Amino acid sequence: MIRLFGICVALGSLFQATLGLNIPPITSCSSLVATPPDGATLINSTATERYNVTYSGPTYNGLAGSVNICDVEVFLTHGDAGDAVRFAIYLPLDGWNGRWQGTGGGGFAAGGFDFELVPAATNGYSAGATDAGVNLAGDTDVWYNSTQLVENFVHLSFHEMTLIGKDLSEKFYGRKPEYSYWFGCSTGGRQGMSEAQRYPEDYDGIFAGSPAINWDKITVAGYWPLTAQRQGGEPVPLCKLGAMGNASISACDLLDGAADGLISNPLKCGFDAKSVVGMEVQCDGNTITTITERDAVVWNKIRNGFTDESGKFLWYGLQPGANYQNQATQSGFLISTQWIRDFLLRDPSLDVSNIKQGELVDLFNESVSEFGDLWGTDNPDLSAFRARGGKILTWHGWADDLISPLGTVDYWQRVVDLAGGEEKTDEFYRVFMAPGLGHCGNGPGPQIPTDNLAPLIEWVEKRNAPETILFSGNGQSRNICKFPKELKYSGSGNVSDAASWGCM
Repeated sequence: MIRLFGICVALGSLFQATLGLNIPPITSCSSLVATPPDGATLINSTATERYNVTYSGPTYNGLAGSVNICDVEVFLTHGDAGDAVRFAIYLPLDGWNGRWQGTGGGGFAAGGFDFELVPAATNGYSAGATDAGVNLAGDTDVWYNSTQLVENFVHLSFHEMTLIGKDLSEKFYGRKPEYSYWFGCSTGGRQGMSEAQRYPEDYDGIFAGSPAINWDKITVAGYWPLTAQRQGGEPVPLCKLGAMGNASISACDLLDGAADGLISNPLKCGFDAKSVVGMEVQCDGNTITTITERDAVVWNKIRNGFTDESGKFLWYGLQPGANYQNQATQSGFLISTQWIRDFLLRDPSLDVSNIKQGELVDLFNESVSEFGDLWGTDNPDLSAFRARGGKILTWHGWADDLISPLGTVDYWQRVVDLAGGEEKTDEFYRVFMAPGLGHCGNGPGPQIPTDNLAPLIEWVEKRNAPETILFSGNGQSRNICKFPKELKYSGSGNVSDAASWGCM
């Protein structure tokens, strides 16, 4: 017994030592055939060696280089649903690091394919993406009324992708992935949290950036900035919204001790847009206009969040420092208009450009009651994922202009309450709130890490849990603090340098 245990330990140590090195294939690419998961039927499976595969656009899943891969393209269907779900599994021909990476999508697109798979393969992962059987353009009008396609998109397809990808990795390299990681932001973040909640055995570590976990709420609340603008008059010019946003930054910039153009904790920002009524704003070239009381009321409503007509709070608003213009666009925020038109009103031909507050409240309540259980993905019970030793890492920008960061804060608090406190929650779930960071990146603040999985791997494989994560860009760097701690300027040193800041 002791000798056998020693052999197992030695073999485990040997495999650990090979992680990150070149683990070669033992099976020819062309011979690979995917095995469909239970409940699915294989339509087609092809495997092709591809060389010097690149992706030239910006990514947030690590650097994209030129990779040689076995590209396994799989199509599945379910019963008589008539769906055809595409899966792409990229298996590096050289340099496999012994890890599997599942990747997510954005908006109403289930996956990003080369956008995320090429960086993953560049960094040595076998990796997968899926379209869930819906189009990559995010055109919901062609699939909103299909029960199977909705289930695919919400949770099933990326679970099946994970099973297929792990199986193909084992067939190709002769061994199972030692560790499995999820990477996704926005919809991809929601998908990652769904994995933890619905399929806790799928992943050892989950990175869920700016997660759209409160889907049934945020999709309707995202229309609120447009409704708020149209109450009692013409929409507020976007340049005025921008000017009031800049004024909020100026008013709250020094709360963290430094004039750096960022608000480290918007929750402490008491800015009232009425304080800048009468301020002149330059719009459309040389046109000068003045902030009115009604303009200020609209900005405040967007910041304070969606309410019913009696003032009852329904959902969180965008925070000071965020760009309100994307959700306040006069055509309406696209994700919200699609959700309302296709899923709630069930008529893609409807004009939903002028929804009143009372109507929007009714739609919100309908969305929560009808779609919350399936789409919501905000179940704070992560006990099964926690019990299997899983770790979840989330960052969210305080200046997110599409998904209110307070939804993530709200979820974190509910997890803390259920798990038995912050210390116990820190064992498996950590959140980092970044000042000046927009939705999945952008914004005026320091930008997301080049390799978002690096601190997660340290946590999962070496038990080094992150207290801070380095963000850099726009000429600034910050070691973003584990929530609920926040950044504070030390009082000396370059305000643009992470070394001049600490957590408190």
